[in-house]
Amino acid sequence: MAELSIVLISKNQAWNMSRLVESVLRNTTCVSSREIVLVDSASTDGTIEVASRYPIRILRLRPDQHLTPAAGRYIGYKHTSGELVLFLDGDMELCKGWLETGLQILEDQAEVALVTGEVVDLPQNGAEAADKPKLSLDAPTEVTEIRYSGGAAMYRRSILEEVGTFNPYLYSDEEPDLCIRIRHAGYRIVRVMYPIAFHYTDPRSDLSTLVARWRRRLYLGAGQNLRYHLGKAVLWRYIRERGFGLISITVILVTLISLLWALLAGHIKTWSLVWVSLLGLFLAGDALRKQSPYQTLSSLLKQTFILDGTIRGFLLEPLDPNSYPDEFDRVK
Repeated sequence: MAELSIVLISKNQAWNMSRLVESVLRNTTCVSSREIVLVDSASTDGTIEVASRYPIRILRLRPDQHLTPAAGRYIGYKHTSGELVLFLDGDMELCKGWLETGLQILEDQAEVALVTGEVVDLPQNGAEAADKPKLSLDAPTEVTEIRYSGGAAMYRRSILEEVGTFNPYLYSDEEPDLCIRIRHAGYRIVRVMYPIAFHYTDPRSDLSTLVARWRRRLYLGAGQNLRYHLGKAVLWRYIRERGFGLISITVILVTLISLLWALLAGHIKTWSLVWVSLLGLFLAGDALRKQSPYQTLSSLLKQTFILDGTIRGFLLEPLDPNSYPDEFDRVK
């Protein structure tokens, strides 16, 4: 069994593949035994060709499969054997120096299920070496307890076997779902206050980024998880921590009930004045707080997408994660 398995996931990320794989090869030499697996979601842009230049295994999922980041992690987990599993996304670069600290934490603290670090967002286009922050482990590294990790994190396999791994059918929110199950089982999640990865991406609050995420169904995960957890002990914890869409649903229900009352009581003009005034005050206050009408518009659009995703995700039929087909092309 390898000491460490590194699972990389990708879809049409040939533009970053060399940077990602080379950073992994360069920064995992401290490990006595390792295996590196790339799980690709049917890329069509040359990702496979670039990755094939390196000494790694490559599993290519098929176009007719249910393709999600969670599915890539699920298949990668199933086809590796390391007691520790490091997951990285295809638009990342593993940072120098983080791995040694992460390994030491997991060795010293058996109750820690996973360890992550800071993820530094950098522009996808035009990011140069000069844009990257200077990294130094000379100062004492702070470790804090957190609720969730993101796409870059190192897990203990034995605990994943106990609580279950990623749900491959989730379009999004797979990491918070897994982290909630891990904490519900009594284990800890920690973050090293030092970068684990550079993340090359478009600005999260750009309207174009939000629309692109909506088109890729990346707001459905919360609703899917609410449906998956019905009748389970983790449901209320998930609602408390991730039920953002339920707030918007509640506001809409209150609005509709009050509108019905106003129509029946003949106070529709008063109702309209009150609700328009409240909405105007909220938007003005938010724009003033953020000092940016654009950020207010971005936030409003995001909340709309979260509401839409929560409803549509909840209506999707929940499938047994273990039923996900173990099918792929072994490229290398």
